[in-house]
Amino acid sequence: MRQEPVYAQSTKPQPDEKYKSLSSYRGDTSLYIIENFVTNQEFYKQKPISVLLNRMEVPVKYFLLGPDTDDLLYSTNISICAYSSSEIERKIKLKKEPALIVIYWTKPILSTKIYDLLKQKGRVWNKDLADFFGTQIIDHIGYVKYPVNK
Repeated sequence: MRQEPVYAQSTKPQPDEKYKSLSSYRGDTSLYIIENFVTNQEFYKQKPISVLLNRMEVPVKYFLLGPDTDDLLYSTNISICAYSSSEIERKIKLKKEPALIVIYWTKPILSTKIYDLLKQKGRVWNKDLADFFGTQIIDHIGYVKYPVNK
């Protein structure tokens, strides 16, 4: 059964022939995320992040901002995961991939804009954050490679 996206902007999904549903991965959420959003990132490049968020069949439970400049004035990416921080730690201890993906956008965002939003709305992923980041255009997608044995 497909879980509806949580806190994503409503845009019509575009056809993506390489996309496979979560159910086809038989419970392997990490593989679902890596194959559909990292391996298949060409589909998402130059599209708003909301396209990816709407496609995800799992909710975002963890996110981390990526201030990529030395002075920390701008952020160029966000990391998202379908697992909470405690679930991520548990998966790493069990030598399982947590699939923390890093979405880089084309235009840096002033870090103060993000921090102001976080102060107002909290550090839990919500509709306001999805709406804010959803308008950013995807440059490329990577993931954090943990030293796990599959």
